[in-house]
Amino acid sequence: MDRSPTPLLHPMLARQLRRLHIDPLAGPPGAEQWSALLALAGTTYEEYEQLVYLVTRAERMSTDELQRSQSALAEAERIAGLGSWTWRPGDETLLISSTLASLMQLPANTRELPLVLWLASMDSADRGVLHDSLRRATRQEVSLCGELRLQAREGQQRWLQYRIVSCPDADRPGALRVSGTLLDITERMRAEEQVRTLAFQDPLTGLCNRARFFDLLGSARSRVHDSGEQLALLFLDLDGFKEINDRHGHDAGDQLLRQVAERLRCTVSPHDPLCRFGGDEFLVLIRSEDGEPALEALAQQILTAISEPFDVDGRRLSVGVSIGIAIYPRDAMSTLDLVRAADTAMYQAKQQGKGRFEFHRPLATN
Repeated sequence: MDRSPTPLLHPMLARQLRRLHIDPLAGPPGAEQWSALLALAGTTYEEYEQLVYLVTRAERMSTDELQRSQSALAEAERIAGLGSWTWRPGDETLLISSTLASLMQLPANTRELPLVLWLASMDSADRGVLHDSLRRATRQEVSLCGELRLQAREGQQRWLQYRIVSCPDADRPGALRVSGTLLDITERMRAEEQVRTLAFQDPLTGLCNRARFFDLLGSARSRVHDSGEQLALLFLDLDGFKEINDRHGHDAGDQLLRQVAERLRCTVSPHDPLCRFGGDEFLVLIRSEDGEPALEALAQQILTAISEPFDVDGRRLSVGVSIGIAIYPRDAMSTLDLVRAADTAMYQAKQQGKGRFEFHRPLATN
């Protein structure tokens, strides 16, 4: 009698039949073999259910762990002020994190941002730099960083440090995926600005201090040396200021110095460096193009401005000023010698009666 064709059996079932010495091509198994087969089948189902449970539990634990990791990452980004984004070249939108949405003052649940809107939100002076960086990232694998300004709502401006990285896109062979971060460094930039202010600005008057003025004077001296122009340095010393300090106190003296600085600002061109040199001494640096007549006119304007009484806590207080003028390179070649020449000319003005100006004149030699 011809044997029936071999049935298609699942490998697991075929293994169980072999363990029970059952030939699938033979007749039905006996009662004993059938009971054993059912027992093995039941055990197999139990093992399968256990395996399904373990796999499902592992998947659930992986999902929970992933969610916890994502939550921890989002919290870390929020604390650090670090926003992240990804972009596939050719797409019109970025995928952004909640922190980046917050930085850009967008709704917290915003996850997609049009690329055009993102670029438009940056300061116009920085927009081109960011656009060029993105274009480079679409052409080759790069790691770029820099600083830019974000134009926030209500005219506020925030400083951001950006990093852009491009790498192969696992989902699109031969293409690149671009991602990056934006870190809010506004407070750091403000702190740095405060440090610069403290380093280069007189805290009482807001004028540049001595260190900053010497830097500006050195740079200006180098420029006019190459161009053949002249520099004029005006050295101002108040007349009668000590008496005001002694009679009305240092607070009144400080108020008067602040008002003197303001009058000088209104008299001198904003392009001409103005310095509180120390105490009641001030320096003005002028690029001299019209010679001594123009300098005489400016010195006279300063004398007139300072001679007007000052209102200090309802009291009318008056001081004068003596001015010495030295010209580079006529009177001195170095920065320090130029200051000394102007200082000498200022003392000559005081000796001549105060409330006047004098140009530096070399002392006559026998």
